[in-house]
Amino acid sequence: MIGRFAALTLFAFVATAVFAQNASANKKDSDDTGWTSAVNFEGSANSQERVLDLGSNLGYNFSEHWSADMGVPLSFVSSSSTTTTGTTTTKKTSSLNSLGNLCMDVKYKTSGNFANYNSTLTATAPTGSREKGVSTGRPNIAWNNHAERDFDRLTPFLELGLSNGLADTKFFHRPFTTLGFVSQFTGGSKIDLGGNFSIGGSLYDVLPGGQQKMFSKLVARKSTSTAGSGKNGRAYELIAETTGDASLTHDNGGSAWIEFSPGKIFDFQIGYTHSVHFALNTVAFDLGINLGKLMKSVNR
Repeated sequence: MIGRFAALTLFAFVATAVFAQNASANKKDSDDTGWTSAVNFEGSANSQERVLDLGSNLGYNFSEHWSADMGVPLSFVSSSSTTTTGTTTTKKTSSLNSLGNLCMDVKYKTSGNFANYNSTLTATAPTGSREKGVSTGRPNIAWNNHAERDFDRLTPFLELGLSNGLADTKFFHRPFTTLGFVSQFTGGSKIDLGGNFSIGGSLYDVLPGGQQKMFSKLVARKSTSTAGSGKNGRAYELIAETTGDASLTHDNGGSAWIEFSPGKIFDFQIGYTHSVHFALNTVAFDLGINLGKLMKSVNR
């Protein structure tokens, strides 16, 4: 396990470095410098859990390469489970809503003839409720690298993320948070269909290292109820906090999605993710509104 983890980490670092080295800044970005603002409503759902986030952020573009933003999301989590005792079937529902964690991103991007490269460093403060599993009670630092290359309508991409806690993705909002070192690898491709439509698909692998802690968003602390069967390693359905080795949060799977982006002001995505480790089939959506570009288009 350690050898596989080290090999994949080294491979991802080398691949990302190659992309970054060859991505020269010989293309001008169409975005202006100055203040930016955006609103996102996103979430995912499966047969047992629904996780929704409503977020807004305020940022500033310092140049065509550097920008920063910050925001605080609102999290809405609910679950339902069915138990059968003899001839009696009982359906139980629960919900946990909370202010999320304050986060700040510093972003760097560049584009060139060989590839486009984006790097994001994210710092998160534990302002969310630990009692409700939204926060681990400790700050989080995450570094994500994304490299892609355009081949006409086809755009393959590679991502590497390193963090001290497992991060959500657009198409898999996890019903738990984690504390412990973890790396995430994603590789896939997007296809431009024309008319502001595109489709995409990817495979991902989550490789934790060392001790891991899992904080459930479905089961509150001191609660005697559960939110599911706990099968396939879904310890977050049974207890508020679980401590274990790397296998506790290890995961791999794949996603597929379709995207509609008219005028780069509105961005709507709907997708599907299959988690192999947790045996979950999840449908997700992401609706984003670029308020800065919207106001500029209205004032023209």
